[in-house]
Amino acid sequence: MKIIEKSLIYLTIVLFLFSINSSSAQFVGTVVALTGSVLNSVTREPVTAYLIVLDENGKRINATRSNSAENGYYYITSLKPGQKYYITISQPNYFKEKFEIEIANTDKYTEISKDFLITPIQKGIDLPLTISPFELNKSKLRFGSEYLLTDIISTLQNNPEIKVDIICFPDNNNDKNENQKLTEERAKSLRTFLIEKGISESRINIKSNSSTDPKNPPPVEKRAKGKRYIGSTYIRVSDF
Repeated sequence: MKIIEKSLIYLTIVLFLFSINSSSAQFVGTVVALTGSVLNSVTREPVTAYLIVLDENGKRINATRSNSAENGYYYITSLKPGQKYYITISQPNYFKEKFEIEIANTDKYTEISKDFLITPIQKGIDLPLTISPFELNKSKLRFGSEYLLTDIISTLQNNPEIKVDIICFPDNNNDKNENQKLTEERAKSLRTFLIEKGISESRINIKSNSSTDPKNPPPVEKRAKGKRYIGSTYIRVSDF
């Protein structure tokens, strides 16, 4: 009886290991494709750009070019399930960008759809900063700002020739002296943060303001409960 029980245990272990190896083999043989469009982040027009795919070790896996005549379409294959990849996108007169893509485990051929936005390099253009990194009447960066500024950091790291101005506006028009002081401290806080992330201080200038942003002024009507107007912050290309 004991011999039979041991035999059943061994058989169960063998079958379990076999199932793991079979699953692994399925993942190894499975190919995942990445497809979508490369678009101008300002105009949303299609862009012809070069895409290079690197694995986690920096090894080149694939390369392709998007087609502006076909809505910026690109197609990348030979990606493996359960792997992380980095897509570097470059095109003259545009910021060089690097995107991280993580492929989920699957044993079936899969196409993942993803559009990429790249920003043209122009003096005076603002790098997207849709959510303020500051709280009302505060100059210290709010909790979670690192997440909000991830794309900005990546863009500046990937384009070391770019110089920028940090431009901050106040939350009201009550006291011009206080507003000038507040916005200067805000710009300094953001500059210090970027320097800590490896951006050279020589690339960053700051500009403060005593009045609210004329392009995005405080609303005249009463805002919804819990929503407060916070002065705009821009990271603007000053030179390249």
